[in-house]
Amino acid sequence: MMSEKQNQFLLPEEALTRFSNQDANLLHLDLPVKENVVKRYGFKIGDIGFLIAEKTLSEVMKNFNIYPVPNTISWFRGMANSRGNLIPVFDMENLLGFPSNKSKKLNLLILDKGINSIGVLIDSLPRVCDVAKWKKLSYSPQMPAGLSEYVTEVYTVEDQMWISIDHIGYFESIKQQVAV
Repeated sequence: MMSEKQNQFLLPEEALTRFSNQDANLLHLDLPVKENVVKRYGFKIGDIGFLIAEKTLSEVMKNFNIYPVPNTISWFRGMANSRGNLIPVFDMENLLGFPSNKSKKLNLLILDKGINSIGVLIDSLPRVCDVAKWKKLSYSPQMPAGLSEYVTEVYTVEDQMWISIDHIGYFESIKQQVAV
């Protein structure tokens, strides 16, 4: 049997949105207006900074195993298990033709989810990138072969170039090159 008090409660979504800045003004509170700033993260490969696209799920794995696939090109390192799903793992440094960094790549950056998931070997953890304070370029500078057509944004900060790419399109375009 439902009591009258239960009918008086707000739905959760109503309770969360019932106060606004207008209500705060009635209380004479000077609350700062928060902008919807989306945090962007980035990682470096060679001398290029790569921004992880907005709304792209990503995670970093440590302590991972890569299972090599025979008769594949060197920049395709193999497959890794991510929560029961096998994902392809790429050595972007090798793929883009940068000199090999002798450090041991201890981090696996996983981009996206489901069938779009890919793994990229990185040396250090991704960093927060405040692109709102960076200079956005209206043109795309010279990029390694095959990458230019997938660049969606280019920024510069402190003489460092940072790019955002359509990672799904890019990795889809190179999958035919994996087999030797």
